[in-house]
Amino acid sequence: MKIKKFTAASMQEAALLIRKELGNEAVILNSKKINKRKWFGLLKKPAVEVIAVLDQDFLEKKTAEKAAEPKQTSKSPVSSPKIEEGITPQMPAQSEPGDFSAYQSVLPESLRKAELLLDETGVNESIKTSTMKKILQFSVESGGLTEENVVGKLQDILCEALPPANKWQEPIHSKYIVLFGSTGAGKTTTLAKLAASSLLEKQKKIAFITTDTYRIAAVEQLKTYAELLQAPLEVCYTKEEFQRAKELFAEYDHVFIDTAGRNFREQQYIDELKETIPFESSIQSFLVLSATAKYEDMKQVVRRFSSVPVNQFIFTKIDETASLGSVFSILAESKIGAGFITNGQNVPEDIQTVSPREFVGMLCR
Repeated sequence: MKIKKFTAASMQEAALLIRKELGNEAVILNSKKINKRKWFGLLKKPAVEVIAVLDQDFLEKKTAEKAAEPKQTSKSPVSSPKIEEGITPQMPAQSEPGDFSAYQSVLPESLRKAELLLDETGVNESIKTSTMKKILQFSVESGGLTEENVVGKLQDILCEALPPANKWQEPIHSKYIVLFGSTGAGKTTTLAKLAASSLLEKQKKIAFITTDTYRIAAVEQLKTYAELLQAPLEVCYTKEEFQRAKELFAEYDHVFIDTAGRNFREQQYIDELKETIPFESSIQSFLVLSATAKYEDMKQVVRRFSSVPVNQFIFTKIDETASLGSVFSILAESKIGAGFITNGQNVPEDIQTVSPREFVGMLCR
């Protein structure tokens, strides 16, 4: 992609310069009238400043498509859009964008503002450049973006990159609810929040199962929550014990299952999880990720658990990070929705559902 600024005495002269340097397929991104100084700044002369863009990938794609089309039988030539006539109808959406940071001094103020906002969100580079590509395309097709509406358009594009709304805000609906993930993500506290909400707000009959036999403290923590909620708890070491616990809680509405927090790099942990818990349609499963984790670590966790059915994510510690870019990137790449987010240690208050639009609002705050 080439983006260049041209200064000329008139739009006609600017169009000639653009055609000469970038060709007929270039599009005008932005134009404005300026006063060009001459004679050591003592004389001002009216001029125009035009920003034009050319995408070489788009030209190659268009040329290939044209070559594949049957030749026209009409004798009258088909005229292609000219620079003087305005903006080329569309910009490419599929080709890989260039490094927009190289064009910061050339881009219109509204698009520089969009790039700055994207930088502040902390999303990964591929999402940033694809988003800028779409904003650039929209700006070309609509005749330009103002600083007032660029934020709204940016949020619209970011929402489109996320999983659809029907994959979000899925309420607790299954009999068995299991949380799993790496150590330190806050699974046990989050499980207690979900259980307390089911009991206190929906008057459901609840019980607990824990398979976290690696940490005594985790079992004791869950016992404390179970006592406060007056709910039974079963500790299961084997698949057989898990089956007996299911039979014991057959008459309960919801059974909340806690699992061991282990190093996600250990495949043995994931194998043990699948061996103990039979993931079936009656089980609603959540992969718990800490919003404070690095993007690459989150990505590795998701990859490690790819063999386990994941209905939705739960992102914890939202209140402990200044940037949700890593969370956004994981959601956009995995296409798995966020069931809940947590923003504190209070049980059951500090947990909530969030829609794609609400999440993007949090991302761009």
